Amino acid sequence: MSKYSNTEIQLKKGDSIFVYTDGVAEATDANNQLFGTERTIDALNAIPEGASQEDILAGVRAAVDAFVKEAPQFDDLTMVGLKYKGIV
Repeated sequence: MSKYSNTEIQLKKGDSIFVYTDGVAEATDANNQLFGTERTIDALNAIPEGASQEDILAGVRAAVDAFVKEAPQFDDLTMVGLKYKGIV
């Protein structure tokens, strides 16, 4: 049974949120190694500051693709990038 909790964060103008499903971290290479959370974080940190949300998503996808190469995948890769532009 999953347990959920309520958490709040305060976003400042320009802050971004990256949300992804387990298919990203569980992407598997030909040796059955997982892409994992650390590689996901490394991929995000490799993207230049100020990159668009589209570039962030493309950068993480490129990192996953380079890792898995031609290995067949068994899950989807779902990622969402949000940028808070402040109150209008």
